[in-house]
Amino acid sequence: MTEGVVPTPEEAKSLWGLEPGARHLNHGAFGGCPTELLAHQATIRARMERQPARFFLNDLPSLLREAAAALAAFVGTAPEWLGFVDNASTAVNAVVASAPLVPGDEIVTTDHVYNAVRQTLRHHAARAGASVIEAPIGMPVTTSEGAAAAVTGALGPRTKLVVIDHVGSPSAVILPIAPIIAAARGRGIPVLVDGAHAPGLLPLSIDALGATWYAGNCHKWLCSPKGAGFLAVAQDAPWEVHPTVISHAYGQGFTAEFDKTGTRDPSAWLTVAEAIRFHQRIGGAALRMRNDTLAQASATALAADIATPLGAPADMFAAMATIRLSGSALPGIDRLAPDWPTAGLLRNALWECARIEAPVMALGGALWLRLSVQAYVAPADLDGLAAPLAEAVAIVAGRAAA
Repeated sequence: MTEGVVPTPEEAKSLWGLEPGARHLNHGAFGGCPTELLAHQATIRARMERQPARFFLNDLPSLLREAAAALAAFVGTAPEWLGFVDNASTAVNAVVASAPLVPGDEIVTTDHVYNAVRQTLRHHAARAGASVIEAPIGMPVTTSEGAAAAVTGALGPRTKLVVIDHVGSPSAVILPIAPIIAAARGRGIPVLVDGAHAPGLLPLSIDALGATWYAGNCHKWLCSPKGAGFLAVAQDAPWEVHPTVISHAYGQGFTAEFDKTGTRDPSAWLTVAEAIRFHQRIGGAALRMRNDTLAQASATALAADIATPLGAPADMFAAMATIRLSGSALPGIDRLAPDWPTAGLLRNALWECARIEAPVMALGGALWLRLSVQAYVAPADLDGLAAPLAEAVAIVAGRAAA
């Protein structure tokens, strides 16, 4: 597919319906769907409601497989081994709920794991009498090799499953999944990759990575409507995975079961091919490189401004990066608890004082600002962040002391 020219941030802003006058630096959280893709979704919904029975019974099966073929080509896998889900968390739940866990089994993940996935692992492990081991990668991450060693060093004779983020949600760090997959699979341990952020953020070839299962979102960096996730499965997977909702197609095979989980609005899935075309039209790989370069440079500059470290070497980030909130440039930060409630208060204070939407994360005993750069983010949106950060810290610290 031919890639287009990367638009200027001003041109790109007209493609999204974002609130004007704000700095939107949190695309990594919930994405943001361009208005033309929402319009495309509306046409699918209108078609569905014109003749619901014929749409669901006659049209939808082939439409889903066409959409799966387009997505499979983009992420580098086979469409017959790719099923749609609402989001990556749903895919993770499907794999872990299907795992034949027994007492004493271990699931290995990391301390960068997305909290929803952490809770999924805790729930299913507890029901089976298994345990969850979080390999301590820590923050800041110093090297890819050290991160990989932390995970492979946690593997043992009772390890039943490895669950590893492709890109850490709280840390924004691109984890070295290739050597981790190779080490685990070499010992006969299946690997589930939580690739929630990867499609549209990283060049992706799922089959080449060699994971047993790969879960992804299309609503984040691929900018599809919300509700478009997927699960890709390797042909040598050691157990069958069933969708979280068992329905009419139970026992008919992977794609049949995932394609038919009951009545729902499938329009987000059916918009994915159009989202891929949109992504390519506004630059594709060139857009990703532009976003990566701006995010890494801006995060490095902000870290220098407030004399604090990045969450990892700049080359371990893509279009998201994290900066530690600490030091004398942020008076009062040492009086704030490095926990999730405080992180939420700081995020709200940034919006209150400067109309900046950017998340604060609690990880590794510290607070971290996570910046995301999408096509509509201009360099000016990332300039001068030290002052509003200091103001946000002062607001939260002052309220805590009152």
